[in-house]
Parts: sequence; structure tokens; C-alpha cells
Amino acid sequence: MRGRMRPNPWLAALLLVAPLAVGAASEKARPEADDGMDVYFRDSDLSALSTQDLETYTADEAGESQRLGRAFPDAPPQIPHSVEDMLPITASDNECINCHHPDNAASEADAPIPKSHFQRAVMRAGKKNEAMVWKVDKYVDAGDLAGTRYECTMCHTPQATDVKTPASGFVTLKRDSSN
Repeated sequence: MRGRMRPNPWLAALLLVAPLAVGAASEKARPEADDGMDVYFRDSDLSALSTQDLETYTADEAGESQRLGRAFPDAPPQIPHSVEDMLPITASDNECINCHHPDNAASEADAPIPKSHFQRAVMRAGKKNEAMVWKVDKYVDAGDLAGTRYECTMCHTPQATDVKTPASGFVTLKRDSSN
């Protein structure tokens, strides 16, 4: 091959590493400025959590527990009973469905799976200048539990009884009801 140079691997490595070294050196030389942009929500150090014992989950068995309140409006319901013997939850082995499928739930106390979990999204291409390339056009009946909904603990979480979470000063913003 005439007129074609072979790249020098050492030169390529130097060109990749040199900007990183210069950036690190300039970072050390620059004193930290108090720009008021640091945001703290806790009065205690999160590293203090590293010494805490593992959480203890409720020993209540399914059918013996009481429903828990939701963490915030529209939050998925929390699991109020032990799931230790039910894990791992897979598409072919999901013990949650045994009690919570609407066909099996004897009453509202059994918390039947809502209709939304039996629907699948039909997507459409977004229109020109819309923020999203793909948008949900509509939902259609999936026949049974939608394939994306079988892993219950992705949204629904079992609750521990002895969590020592640091206090938080976080306050949610109130929504303007006029909009």
C-alpha cells in the first residue's frame, strides 16, 4: 500500500491519556469554590449506613398480613407479606398470580391485579417536531398478564421492619391546581 502510514500505537495511547492527565492536574490546582450549588437533604452522613445490620422483613405469610399504605399518590402497592419462599419470580414460575390473579382473588382483600396489567401498549411513530420518537398510541387487551408485568418486585416491594434511614428534609413541590 503506497502512501499509507501505519499508526503508531504508542502515539495513539499518548494522545488518549495526555488530556486526562492535564485535566486531573488542573483539577488539583483549582481550589474548591463555595458556589452555593451543593444540595443536602440529610443532616447525617450516608456512610453511617454501612454499619447497620441487614433489614428484617416481615414474617407475615401471604393471607395473614394487612395492606400497607402507598408511599405516595399513585405509587404501586407495597407487599405486606414475606416473599422469601416465592423468589425468584420468573415468567414460568410466579406464585403471586396464584392469589392475585382476578380469577383467583376471592375478595378485594386479596388485592387482585388491576386491568392495566392485562393490557399491552401499541406504539406509533411520533409526529415531526415531537419530543418522543415513539409514543403509546393505545392499549389493547393482552388476553392474560402482559409479558412486561410478570416480575412483580420490579415495582412492588416487600417491606422491612427495622430500616434506619437517615432523616430527610426533602419537601415535594405542590402542584398548581389551576393548570
